[in-house]
Amino acid sequence: MPREDRRVIFDFSETYQAVYKLALKSDDAPRLPPGIIRKVEEDGLDANKINVYIENPQTGDKDMMTYSRDFMAAALMMYCRGAGIPLPRKANKTVMLDIERVTLRVLV
Repeated sequence: MPREDRRVIFDFSETYQAVYKLALKSDDAPRLPPGIIRKVEEDGLDANKINVYIENPQTGDKDMMTYSRDFMAAALMMYCRGAGIPLPRKANKTVMLDIERVTLRVLV
C-alpha cells in the first residue's frame, strides 16, 4: 500500500509562537520567556525531551526551557490548525530538529 510522507517546516519564530500559545493553555508546561529562539536541540539525556534556547535581545537574558516531544508536536499541530494547514487525524506525527528549523513530519 502506498504511503504519504509530508513535512511541515517551521522557522524559529513560528516555533516560538506555537509553543507560547500552547504553554498558555497548559497548566503544567513552563511558559516561554520573551525573546527569540536561538537554538532547538534534543536533550542529551532523554531523546523524548527537547531543549529550547531563548535569548532576549533587549535585556541580554538567556534561558533554556525543556519540553516533551509530544508537547512540541501538539504545539505545532495547533499552529497548523490555526494557519489552515490540514493534518490527517490518524497519521503518525513526529518532530524533527534541524539547525535553523523544526519540522513536523506526518506519515499517512
